[in-house]
Amino acid sequence: MFINPNRRLTRRVFLNVVCLALLAVSAPAALADELAVWNFNDSNLSVDHGSGTLATNINAVNVLFAAGTTNNARLGDSAGQSLSLQGGTGTANNGRHITFNVSTLGFANITVSFATQGTSTGFNSNQFQYSLDGVTFIDFGLPYTPASAFGSVPLVFSLAGIVGLSDNPNAAFRILFNGATSSTGTNRIDNIVVEGTAATTTSVPEPTTAILLLSGLSGLYGVRKRRRAAK
Repeated sequence: MFINPNRRLTRRVFLNVVCLALLAVSAPAALADELAVWNFNDSNLSVDHGSGTLATNINAVNVLFAAGTTNNARLGDSAGQSLSLQGGTGTANNGRHITFNVSTLGFANITVSFATQGTSTGFNSNQFQYSLDGVTFIDFGLPYTPASAFGSVPLVFSLAGIVGLSDNPNAAFRILFNGATSSTGTNRIDNIVVEGTAATTTSVPEPTTAILLLSGLSGLYGVRKRRRAAK
């Protein structure tokens, strides 16, 4: 039996298009990139991966480093050290903060996460904040109380809904500490991560769009097949 080579080619092209459409549906969403990571393993406030600055107005004598964790660690970082902040004499450090500035140029869907723990007399009412200009800070969510141990789940603050934080060279973030009841009460913070997705990432077709595409292609192929059969 003779098979028209053009018909065979048409069928092959159609199947290739279907495969490509299915691949588009199953393609993973864009992964977040780490813009800045502080693991404190060098016992300082310098950024360890990416680019950013971290500073604090807590009394220098109360800025210490203690055993860290792999909770929220990135890029193969070890547990190492963590930032340990004390209430200070007369709990003078209540109302003080750490602030980290990270440019988000070229990135959107910004997320900040970190591991934290605190003692019973440490800062037990802490407020996460963000800034669009590095000067004025805005509360994000309610104050949080650190757990008594690092555990395995970090605190995550998804800031995707704050449009002004995207593609912003002046983006900044702050943790405001309150509630310490003794000079030696401490909070430890480790593996601070600021991340986002590239603003130029090509979007992946939604399943509904892909299904409509497949249906349309199938319909066109069927029409062409019936026309050939009618000849």
